[in-house]
Amino acid sequence: MKRILAVLLAVMLLMAVIPATSLAATEANSSTYKVYRVHTSGSNLMLRSGPGTGYRVITSLCYGRPLKYISRSGNWYKVRTFNGHCGWVYKRYVKCGAYADVVTCCSGLNYRTGPGTGYAIKGSWAKGTRNLLVTKVHGNWAYVEKCGKRGWSSMTYLDWNY
Repeated sequence: MKRILAVLLAVMLLMAVIPATSLAATEANSSTYKVYRVHTSGSNLMLRSGPGTGYRVITSLCYGRPLKYISRSGNWYKVRTFNGHCGWVYKRYVKCGAYADVVTCCSGLNYRTGPGTGYAIKGSWAKGTRNLLVTKVHGNWAYVEKCGKRGWSSMTYLDWNY
């Protein structure tokens, strides 16, 4: 009888842990997003409250401004600026990837095979390297590329270039 209760308890514990593990994995995956930049012919881009020109303008965005991609509705992208404004922009006026510069105090910035210090180092960007293209972000890690080199670097040592 004790053995049956022990097995039953073990099964119940497993059933409680598996959904929590799956949820954690889903949340980790959902923290990866694409990065876009404002790409206009010199004028500012209007960030709107909905997907269309009839919606209220929330703010205007300057050329090169980085944006977090959230979703799409037709030819409109729902985005969030890195200072927290959320709204819609017309897809014709954004391009994939935004530019950042390395801002370390002493040495270069490593880039790795994955988003975290547990991943192998592939190389490093020299201190002051400019115009790294950031195409996606996972947590505090940016996927960066320049001159055929690419990998994950900590966003702590990157500064948006716009």
